[in-house]
Amino acid sequence: MSKYFFLLASILLTTNVISSPNILIILADDLGWNDVSYHGSEIKTPNIDKLISSGVELDRFYVQPTCSPTRAELMTGKSAMRLGITRPISKNQKLGLGLEEKILPQYLKELNYSTYLLGKWHLGSYIPDYFPTRRGFDYFYGYLTGGIGYWDHIHGGGHDWQRNEVGLREDGYVTQLIKNDTLKIIDNHDFTNPIFLNVNFGAPHIPNEAPEESVLKFSYIEDETRRLHAAMVHEMDNAIGEIIAALEKENALKNTIVMFASDNGGLTPDVKLNPSFLSIPKKIGVCDTKNRFGIKIFQWICENYSGGSSNKPLPEGKMSVSEGGIRVPAVIWWPGKFEYSKSENFITMMDVLPTILDLINYNNEIEVDGQSRVSALNDNDNSESSKYVVTNIINDKYAVIEMPYKLITSADGDQLYNIIDDPSENLNIASENQEIVFKLKNTLSQWKFGENRSLPISEVFKDPDLFGGEEDRIPWVEKAFKNAESQ
Repeated sequence: MSKYFFLLASILLTTNVISSPNILIILADDLGWNDVSYHGSEIKTPNIDKLISSGVELDRFYVQPTCSPTRAELMTGKSAMRLGITRPISKNQKLGLGLEEKILPQYLKELNYSTYLLGKWHLGSYIPDYFPTRRGFDYFYGYLTGGIGYWDHIHGGGHDWQRNEVGLREDGYVTQLIKNDTLKIIDNHDFTNPIFLNVNFGAPHIPNEAPEESVLKFSYIEDETRRLHAAMVHEMDNAIGEIIAALEKENALKNTIVMFASDNGGLTPDVKLNPSFLSIPKKIGVCDTKNRFGIKIFQWICENYSGGSSNKPLPEGKMSVSEGGIRVPAVIWWPGKFEYSKSENFITMMDVLPTILDLINYNNEIEVDGQSRVSALNDNDNSESSKYVVTNIINDKYAVIEMPYKLITSADGDQLYNIIDDPSENLNIASENQEIVFKLKNTLSQWKFGENRSLPISEVFKDPDLFGGEEDRIPWVEKAFKNAESQ
C-alpha cells in the first residue's frame, strides 16, 4: 500500500508543479534597441540572443521612456499616468508608488510563491513603508534609488546597498553581486514550491563603469564611452546566461516563465533635453572637462549626456516619446509552451501583470489598465486593439499609440506617424489624417490621470540624483527610518 501512496503523492506533487510555474522577470536598465547583437549591434549578447531565439521575441514591446513609470506599470498592470508616476522617483521624493496599490508579488503570495527582488527598486524609499519588503517581496537585495556607482554603491551622496532593510557594506561590481546572490537563491530553493525571481540589473545605466577585463573584450570599439557601455552590457549578458544555466541545473527551467525586457530606450550621447537651458553646460564645454566648477547641477546635467547606448534605426532615446525611447528589446519564454517564434503584436509593460496572472491561472478579479496578451503570444495575426499613452521626462509631450498610428502632442503642434511603415518617424502625416488625429486626441482626453506624485525637476536640481561619487550623508536605508520617526 505504501508503494501506491508514494506513487499518488508523486503524481499530486508533479501536478502542483505544473500548475504553478516559476516566474523569472529580468529587467535591463537603459538597454538600447541597437545594444543587442540580434538587432545587428557590434555588442555581442549571446545569452540574450539565446533567450530571443528560444522564446517568443516581442518585436513591438512598448514601455514608458523612463524607469520608475515603467516599473510601476510592471508591478501594478496600471498606466503610469493613472498611478501619477510620470518621471523617475527622486531620492528626496516623499511619494512613491501608492501604498494602496496591490503589486505583482502580493498577487503571487496568494498562490504560495516565494518572492525575491534583486537589484533596482526605484518605486519609493522615503519611508520604509515603500520598501519592497513591505509590499510583497519576501527578500530584497539591492538598492532603492535610481542608480548607484557600480563599485562604490553610492547614489546622490548616500550609500545605497542593502539586504532586507539592513544596510550592507561589501566590495564588488553590482552586476556580479546581483548575479551571485541570484545563483545562491536558486541553489537553495526547494522547487517543489514556485518561486518568483525579479532580477533588476542596473546595467547599462550610467555611470559608465565595468571591470577592465570586460572592457578589453571591446577594444575594437573606438569610442571610449561606447566601449564601457558595451562592457556593462556584456557583464549583464553573462549574468543572464549563468542564471538560466542555474535554473536548468536544478531541472526547474522547463517549468519557468522567463521574461526579459529593458525598462526604456537607451541613453544616447546626443540625447535632447527640454527645456533648452539644460543644454547649456554641453554647449559651453563644461561636459568635456573634469572641472565642473564644483556645481552639482552641472554634474547632473553632464551625466545625462554620458550615455553610450544606441537605438538605431529608431529615433532618439531615453526620456523621449519617440520610438527609441519607448520600443525596447523583449522576450517571453516558457519552454514547451511559448518558444521559437516572433510576435509583432503590440504589447506594453502594463500588459505583463495580467498576462502572467492569466498564465498561472490566477482566478480572482484584478483591477488593471493592461490586458492579458496570451493570445497575442500564440497568434501573430492577433487583431486585439491596445491603446497606450506615454509622456516624456518634462511632461510637455504626450504620445498616444493605437496601432499602426502614433500621435505626439505638444505645444509645437501635432505629429502623426504610421510606426509600422515608418518606425524612424520621418514622415508626419497629421495634416492629411485629421480624423485619426481627432480620434487619438479623444483617447488622450479620456485616459485616466492620477495626481502627479513626482518631485518637481526644480527641486531635484537642488540636490541632484548623482550616480556614484562622494559619500556625504547617511545611507538611504537609514535615512528612510529617520524620516519615518519624524513624521
